[in-house]
Amino acid sequence: FLQYPDNLALAESALAHLALLGIVVCRKTSSYAWSDFTGGLQIHWTNAPISVLSFARDTQDRTQQYALGGQWQEGARKLRADVSRTRSHNNLFFAGTILKATAPDAWQRASDAGISSTVSGISLLDPANFNYAGLMYRVRPYDGAATAATLDGEYLVGGALLDRWSAGLRLARREADNGLGLIFGDATLNNIAAGSMPGYTSGLPFGNGFFPGGPFVVSHAEAARDPAQMYTDFGIASPLPQQGSALGRWRIDEQTVAAYLMADFHALDAGLDANAGMRVVQTREQVAGNRNDPVAGTVLPLAVDNRYVDYLPSVNLRYAWNEAWQMRGALSRTITRPAFDQLSPSLNLVRNSVTPSLNQGSAGNPELKPIRASNLDVALEHYFGEDGALTATGFYKRVDGFIANASAPESYGGETYQVSRPYNSLPADIRGAEVSYQQFYRDWPGWLGGLGLNATYTYIDSSTPNSVLGTSTPLPNLSRNSYNLVGMYERGAHSARLAYNWRGRFMSRVASFVGLPPTPVYMYSYAWLDAAYSYRMSKQATLTLEGNNLLRTVRRSYYGDVSRPESIYYNDRRFSLVLILSQ
Repeated sequence: FLQYPDNLALAESALAHLALLGIVVCRKTSSYAWSDFTGGLQIHWTNAPISVLSFARDTQDRTQQYALGGQWQEGARKLRADVSRTRSHNNLFFAGTILKATAPDAWQRASDAGISSTVSGISLLDPANFNYAGLMYRVRPYDGAATAATLDGEYLVGGALLDRWSAGLRLARREADNGLGLIFGDATLNNIAAGSMPGYTSGLPFGNGFFPGGPFVVSHAEAARDPAQMYTDFGIASPLPQQGSALGRWRIDEQTVAAYLMADFHALDAGLDANAGMRVVQTREQVAGNRNDPVAGTVLPLAVDNRYVDYLPSVNLRYAWNEAWQMRGALSRTITRPAFDQLSPSLNLVRNSVTPSLNQGSAGNPELKPIRASNLDVALEHYFGEDGALTATGFYKRVDGFIANASAPESYGGETYQVSRPYNSLPADIRGAEVSYQQFYRDWPGWLGGLGLNATYTYIDSSTPNSVLGTSTPLPNLSRNSYNLVGMYERGAHSARLAYNWRGRFMSRVASFVGLPPTPVYMYSYAWLDAAYSYRMSKQATLTLEGNNLLRTVRRSYYGDVSRPESIYYNDRRFSLVLILSQ
């Protein structure tokens, strides 16, 4: 069973899953044998069913934004205000065909060098060897809007201890919906010979990529972009869907009102300065949509109305012994609200017609709570030269409600799906330290005086009880060790950056499969190299050349143990040339 989506990383991930679960997928239709080969593990299938999934995929984004602001000042008093309105629309369309065939022999190999598949005994470029198993047609529309207003006031006191009072008000409303919802117009075909529909197939239009067995037949992208005609040509009697399922429709409305009061003061002959304040935030989140009743098999309306108030104090202290040495301390309480895609009740199901026990799905969770954290930071800073700095920082965070994904069986239409949803985890502790150095070498001779360096090393230790695994684990996507090296150049009209970033191994998520125990997924350590060069041609024009992933870094992940590869992510080099004009 081989799949080739338009995303090479997804294709590699699919093959990794199949290599691990191939016995479950294919045991009813083919025979197999595991064996070792140099550097890895391989499985040999006989009479292996092959599926080729290919489609046209188009996205459309449109954003409009308006803003107005102003400021008034008289003596020690100052007022600032602004208001903004943003509207956005996104539409995802994809359509295509599913082809199937049977290969006399197929091999799948997993090793440190990557994952590969090969077949023999069949020409994958000959449409006569394939039948159409189904059509795909899906549309995902999204609309969003945001309105925000701010008002800030300051009063300069200039007293013996107190310097300034500040106060402000924030009003915001964010809205999002997907109107028609996910339009799911897939259709099953009864083994129509691919050779009888030549206008819908073509050879693979790009390189072999992960599939060294040779090019193969795929859907013709232009033909797939007319799904109505595709329905007609393949004899689909039902009309092209214009409305999505009720389970795919939702609307989210988030309203926040916040007010703050802050004081700035100094002491110890101005060697100590600080600010202390309190922010009060009232939030209301309304999620409307639909949910499935697994007992009655019906769709019921869903309405969630969450209201909560948070009190967020903060204190920031700085003590300077002299111009070269100073120490900072910060204590604060913060809140991070769930993203709309995490709150969305929209349900996406992927049915496995070969092995129903592998049915999968994904959805949001309208009951998610915000992430709340208490934060403590202490830093020692040393400044030297014109712009040199050496800093050491220690930090501790107590996080409550960190959001992670977990899956559980759910019933829809009489079938069971392993559905992944976000959830709030138990409290977590994050502690660590960071050391940073930055300097431009102004006293170097000639053009070398524009060179500079920024170097940072970060250590993070995190722990949270994981209810899925039944043990404590690090928080997802946090590496224990990471460092950044940035070479800089600033001289005259020239500006350049060369940034090398490295991060250590980290846990990305917990994977769950029907009938198998949950397993943590780890990402190998990897390095990334970016570069940028800018030339200021005049006060009004700047030309910038940027390069991303110059090392062509390939990221890899595995299930629990390095002997069980999960995914390979290919991100090629990317270059851009940007001209910025200003008045």
